[in-house]
Amino acid sequence: MPTKLDGELAEAQALIHHLLAIGERSKAALARKLHDEIAELMVAALMDLTAAIPRLPVFEVEAQRQLARAKATLGAAISQSRRLVEELRPSLVEEVGLFTALKWRVQEATRGRNVIYTEWYPEPEPTLPADASIALFRVAEEALTMTFKRGAVQVADLQVTVDENVLHMKFTDNGIPIMRDGAELGADIALATMRYRLRLLGGSVDIERAHSGDTILSARLPL
Repeated sequence: MPTKLDGELAEAQALIHHLLAIGERSKAALARKLHDEIAELMVAALMDLTAAIPRLPVFEVEAQRQLARAKATLGAAISQSRRLVEELRPSLVEEVGLFTALKWRVQEATRGRNVIYTEWYPEPEPTLPADASIALFRVAEEALTMTFKRGAVQVADLQVTVDENVLHMKFTDNGIPIMRDGAELGADIALATMRYRLRLLGGSVDIERAHSGDTILSARLPL
């Protein structure tokens, strides 16, 4: 017979699931607004500038320079808005698959960092339901964020494998985490979120410290 504790646990799980769903919907709505309204306005302004610059008199050199700077700034803002849209709503997952989206996310996470990051993916890429692909992508985002919160990360690696109809993602890095009572400081919420996402789909997430000092985060999901 279900106990009061069982009922409270079920309510808590339903609430977490509801909050995660709201978060994904809110991100998608914000991404649409950023793409359909703000980015389109910037693109229109950039087109107007591009058309106007050649029409200026040659002697208006300073005006030419200022408009060229404005054009470059708008171009940079458009690129940044596209990155933000992709972070809010990973359309790459839907359009070209999980592995391409993971490669893009790793590239973004390592941009400007002095780190050697290697990746390995199996071929062919397995066909995944949309909810599974999004869950794995979000887990990868959290894992990469955790990686670069650690100090002195020089080498890191992502290996994706499929074994006996189970997809595995293994993140390894040689960073130095801050440990307290055997657990990584500040990682509890991220780990809880990752574990809950995959638990809904029958998967799991584990983290360990290897004898070499590396941190290894492993996610598994039955296909």
